[in-house]
Amino acid sequence: MTNKLISPLSGLRRLVETDQVGPLEHDFLNGKDAIWSPHSKIINVTPGPAFGSELVTQFSSNQTRGMRGPGVANFFTAVRAEYGKLVDMQEGGRALFFTGSGTSATEAAAGALRTPEEAGSDKPAIVTMEIGAFSTAMGNCVENLGRNVIRLKGQIGEDLPYDQCREVLAADTEHTIKMVMAPQNETGAGVTTDPKKIRDLLDELNHPALVCIDGISSIGSMPCSMKEMGIDMLFGCSQKGIMGTPGIGMLSMSDRAVKLVLEHDKQLEEAGIKKGQHYLHLSKMINAMDSLGLHLETPGNYAQFAAALDAIAIEGIDRACERHKDCSEVFRAAVKGAGLELVAKDDSIASNAVTAVKSPEGFGEAKIMEVLNIMYFKHAVEAAAIPGAPDLGWRLCATGGIQPQHALSASIAFLKSVEEAGIPVDAEKGLLAASEAYSNVVKYHRPLPGIDTYGR
Repeated sequence: MTNKLISPLSGLRRLVETDQVGPLEHDFLNGKDAIWSPHSKIINVTPGPAFGSELVTQFSSNQTRGMRGPGVANFFTAVRAEYGKLVDMQEGGRALFFTGSGTSATEAAAGALRTPEEAGSDKPAIVTMEIGAFSTAMGNCVENLGRNVIRLKGQIGEDLPYDQCREVLAADTEHTIKMVMAPQNETGAGVTTDPKKIRDLLDELNHPALVCIDGISSIGSMPCSMKEMGIDMLFGCSQKGIMGTPGIGMLSMSDRAVKLVLEHDKQLEEAGIKKGQHYLHLSKMINAMDSLGLHLETPGNYAQFAAALDAIAIEGIDRACERHKDCSEVFRAAVKGAGLELVAKDDSIASNAVTAVKSPEGFGEAKIMEVLNIMYFKHAVEAAAIPGAPDLGWRLCATGGIQPQHALSASIAFLKSVEEAGIPVDAEKGLLAASEAYSNVVKYHRPLPGIDTYGR
């Protein structure tokens, strides 16, 4: 019988009458006394899509603009210019936005700087440095585009294999290697690297290769300056540290990278060689955005992205980076206090965006997933496992709009869930350490301007 409290006008009424509102169809809840929650709010400490900005949430209800209407090109150009300031792009560079995610930006970069000589040659054109699932995916991307790539693989939890890179570049006396690609923050392992070391290595060897960096989980979460770090190509996405919604992959390029991209694509065209890319063709996108200020095809939502940039501007990028560090210190205190270990093998490279936690030996994928299920269904906290290593552990992430309050709540949920799953851990000691870390970093705050807590 229909609950008389549900309005006949409610869409829920039909679901109740047709018996579609019942226990959640999830094996984990079988045999458990699950209760209905009055809300569907969760604390999201996955790497992304991350906690967003309230400004973006409010802006999402605005009417969608056409992609070719009056003033759109000027708006698009202005938003890209503001993003270029955020990443401290070199003068004369370009900030290109692709509809997609960080992968679309990565693939656009990975297809760049082909030369006629590369066709039919077995000489390397690109070097990738891989220390986790996402930098490995970057190498896969390059390889799947048919490029000749040297894939330097380090150990998960360790820094980039700089020594291997030095050997490869020193042996490349013909300078056939055009790009060195690496992550600033390996999202899968919770390790942060220093792109400046790659630039210094190339300068030391007088090698002309471009420094191409995956900033997908670092942009907006930690200091990332193209000028200071010597980055030629930086790829990112809208839904992590930027605090936007998914849909935009960003590729910002130095002036030198722009000139080389245009030059190499012209060489291919004159040689009658098809590049093998259309929408992710960098020269076409550069020319379209320079001449028209518009995309080749339908763009992602610039308005929401602009609102996300506004949120960062109001908070201040330095404070945003500090906030991510504060939250990660709470996570690390909880983990170490409870007797668990980080995946990062040295605290100096432990990420302030992703805290990757090892599961104790003997507690593999099944227990790891049990902990994640308890966190979600009991504590309303969503975390993630470690991709590519299902038996390794968990990730507690401080990306996007997360606050220390969220980090403390997520730490409680994580340690209590680990304890309930039967994994040996000193939860109480970990919670005490997390609480102390929280007390050291929490600050008074002012809500962002916009709709207030009373909906005005």
